[in-house]
Amino acid sequence: MRTILPAVLFLMLSACISAPPQTTSTPNQLLRANLASNPSIMSQNMAIGEFNLHYAESGDIGKPTIVFIHGTPGSWRSLGSLLVHPELKQRARLISIDRPGWGGSPLLEKEAEGSFAAQVALIEPLLRKLKAESNGQPLILVGHSYGASISPYIAYMHPELVDGLLMAAGAIDPKLGKPRWYNRAAAVWPVSALIDDRLVKANVEIWGVQDALKQLEPWWQSVTIPMVYMQGEEDELVHPRNLDFAEEFLPAKNTKVVRIPGQSHFVHRQQTELIATLALEVLSKALP
Repeated sequence: MRTILPAVLFLMLSACISAPPQTTSTPNQLLRANLASNPSIMSQNMAIGEFNLHYAESGDIGKPTIVFIHGTPGSWRSLGSLLVHPELKQRARLISIDRPGWGGSPLLEKEAEGSFAAQVALIEPLLRKLKAESNGQPLILVGHSYGASISPYIAYMHPELVDGLLMAAGAIDPKLGKPRWYNRAAAVWPVSALIDDRLVKANVEIWGVQDALKQLEPWWQSVTIPMVYMQGEEDELVHPRNLDFAEEFLPAKNTKVVRIPGQSHFVHRQQTELIATLALEVLSKALP
């Protein structure tokens, strides 16, 4: 029993980052593996006090901006293949961040930050800088999984900075955003000592999701910016009933809900063209 429980927990938690097994590398996997050496992608850092926020970018300053926000665990590479999408690069400046605590953005006094508000405080200065550099043109947030949950929270806290949202496979229903049994188990020693450090960090972040979504619940109906919520109907990690929540509670006049039959949680790897198409749709609606 001692060996079985940690193994089960590891498998359940590691599902947050592991795609279904592949026998051969797909073109998209090979692209993601070579992102760091792609000459059209620049690695950047922004100092926010003593904290360093790392991000990758492509495209030209002076265009509208699309910012990609990864899940947990993750890094800028999670959505990084979209930085080299030809039509996206033509239409917008593209930014993919390492959220606080991940990749090149280590926190100063802790491994992970469970508060949405605290994370947003460290992301907001970059968004404000990007908005200024575009001369006030639209800034769109594209998030996957945890990134799709925190993206509307950024818009909630800083509506002056966000002009559109694309949320892919993220929890938005507070009832469906609460920690699960394995999250509770993984937060307790000795289980926490037996799982991978990245999964421990991811587990810390999960605990802040439900409280943040409760804050957002009355806000949704007041939102006027264009929004897309997309999710696979076979999502095994974020409950597909979030699609029902989006259809019922997000304002229909400016929201598009996209159901993907047979699709798992990994839309960011398997539906990159659809994400690009929908991001451009949101951008077009946000333009004056």
